[in-house]
Amino acid sequence: MHPVLKVSLEPLAEEIKPLSLEEAQIPPAPGQERWSAQQILEHLILTYRLTLDAVNRQLKSGRVPKRRRNLLKSFLRMQTLGLGYMPSGVPSIHAVRPKAFTPLAGPELAQRFLEAAEKMDEALVAGRKKFGVEPCGEHPFYGAMRIDEWRRYHSLHARHHAAQLRNAVRYAKSQGKS
Repeated sequence: MHPVLKVSLEPLAEEIKPLSLEEAQIPPAPGQERWSAQQILEHLILTYRLTLDAVNRQLKSGRVPKRRRNLLKSFLRMQTLGLGYMPSGVPSIHAVRPKAFTPLAGPELAQRFLEAAEKMDEALVAGRKKFGVEPCGEHPFYGAMRIDEWRRYHSLHARHHAAQLRNAVRYAKSQGKS
């Protein structure tokens, strides 16, 4: 896995490994629509699949996407990719909200999470070889992105969810001690 991704994703995998099957399913604030530890990682896995699909479509077409970006996409792109800031409390798009999934214990979930990231990164490597520094794939918010931007985005997105994951793990562990 590329170092930009590895430094952000491996700590999340390590964070979830100690959880039992039951603990991984406990949301930190019941009744407040907060995600459990597994739901957080499922969300990240869904974003990797979305990226994988976008990059694979581009690889299949062989054409560089047009740089169509409106003012809002330009602002969001500058805020996230330029400044490294992702605001909290913004709901995710429906395509990457965790819905039905097989409950897993921490070690299996960590492995599944890292495998999904690795598979996405393999597509990013292929995209880099084919398109170089040209855009490869289109993000729903940020528009056409280069491979380095995809990696930066996923690294920032993982860090964005790190505190949320820590809170979910801490809460789940505290429920198991009662």
